[in-house]
Amino acid sequence: MAITHSFKLLLTCAIILQLTACGKSSKVIPDPLPPIPPPVVINYQDVIDDLISTEIPGIILLVETPQTRFIGSAGVSNLQTQQAMQVGDMIPTASVGKKMIALLAAQLADEGQLNLDDTLDTWLSESILSRIANSHQMTFRQLLNHTSGVFNYDEIDDGDAYIDLLLDAPEVLKTDIDFIELIFDHPSYFLPGEGYEYSNSGYSLAGLIMDEVLGEHHSVAMRNRFFDPLGMTATYYKGSEAFVGDFISGYLTTDDGDVIDTRPMLINTSQADSPVVSSVEDMATFLKALITDNSFANETVKNTLFGEDNLITQGANEKSGLGIGIATVDGHRVYAHEGLTFGYMAQNVYIEDTNTSIVLLFNCGNGGVNTCSTTFDGLIKTVLTNEL
Repeated sequence: MAITHSFKLLLTCAIILQLTACGKSSKVIPDPLPPIPPPVVINYQDVIDDLISTEIPGIILLVETPQTRFIGSAGVSNLQTQQAMQVGDMIPTASVGKKMIALLAAQLADEGQLNLDDTLDTWLSESILSRIANSHQMTFRQLLNHTSGVFNYDEIDDGDAYIDLLLDAPEVLKTDIDFIELIFDHPSYFLPGEGYEYSNSGYSLAGLIMDEVLGEHHSVAMRNRFFDPLGMTATYYKGSEAFVGDFISGYLTTDDGDVIDTRPMLINTSQADSPVVSSVEDMATFLKALITDNSFANETVKNTLFGEDNLITQGANEKSGLGIGIATVDGHRVYAHEGLTFGYMAQNVYIEDTNTSIVLLFNCGNGGVNTCSTTFDGLIKTVLTNEL
């Protein structure tokens, strides 16, 4: 999601009054002003250490500017073993990975392999389309910018259908079509192009389309185009590339107060709306390359993703592109996308004019408002306020 907080910087102004005595040879010199206090230096390690609690097992934070670099961890990656959290630990980054799916689609469009404004019946079979309301009128672009109206699969039966799917045979790989089947025969939010509603289903459908275009699972193209060229050795496509690596435990607290390790239910899920497992350093590398490196993403591709004509206004200073949010914060252009899945939270931020990368990972997350989510949001606000 795009950044949703307003941040106010504290500006210190010193006013010096110069007094002179007219017609006299001497000047009246005022009492010296008190010294301006030095800026407060935030010790990020102390900050994250102090946030660890029974509700927040572990934290990893990266803050990198051209002048400074902080990378630190706190707490544990596993409550049972009490293994200390490491800065290189990997977690499912949930919707943070949507910008990778959108980038692949924009590159394929730039290469003429697909047209983002074609409707879904260009690629998908009638056995799928006939079960999804208004699918013949939806375009690929609308899937990526959340204007297709397709129902969000994790809202079926108030989320129970999604949870049941995750818990059913967790050792079996589940892919995009398994999640899309949850919305079969369900009404849409609105007609395509007539509204905005964030929907994970749109990205799962995008994944299915790119599989058809590429003739293989789109994770292969992501590795060849993104992970390997950028040296992202701590990133892989969840489920489909489970053989590449592993991720730490994440924790969900139930309404009854039970704490559940969600890692087993997510290991074998492979979905384009929540595609990758990654580390703070790899996430920073990818987003910075996307914004700044024309050899990685050319100007046409970047315009497709977040050119002004392709943005949707979300608030006074907030807009959304394809898989990424853009906010203007105290005059700074900030690119970001948050990710939340069962047991994990992630935020990936790049501040363009100061060349600053911020990545935050928590191994907790329940959805809704709770200690984990409010602490996570508060820490992002603290870091942004300090860095802007």
